[in-house]
Amino acid sequence: MWAEEVAVARPGTGVGAFLGWALLGAGIGVGFGLGRDVGTVGLFGALGLLLVVGVLVVRQGPRPAQLGIVTGLGALPLSIGWLNRFGPGEFCTGGVTGASECIAQANPWPFVLVGVVVAVVGVVLFARARRAPGRLVAPPRA
Repeated sequence: MWAEEVAVARPGTGVGAFLGWALLGAGIGVGFGLGRDVGTVGLFGALGLLLVVGVLVVRQGPRPAQLGIVTGLGALPLSIGWLNRFGPGEFCTGGVTGASECIAQANPWPFVLVGVVVAVVGVVLFARARRAPGRLVAPPRA
């Protein structure tokens, strides 16, 4: 076997690393999306995760697995779609004392569509970046 034929995994192309980056991206997206509901905890959590991302990228350099951030950011529109799951229109909840609270909700499907598209784009970009550089077509046989 010649040295050119040995397959060595490139750093940062593992699925586990991609899922870790996707989880980090989801934390950032949900932190920014729910920051107004949770208060400043969500916002500071998302900013802290962005700091972690910056440190990791500086230390590791660009890697294909870091595209998991794109996939994870799909959690932001998906979480907004989940919060509006009873929409479109007004949704009322009844309390124990008989009082009710009504809130207007948006149509959740555009948020779900954007979230799924962003997640799929991240996976496709990772799959394309994960491939080894070089020929995509085998050389002709003699």
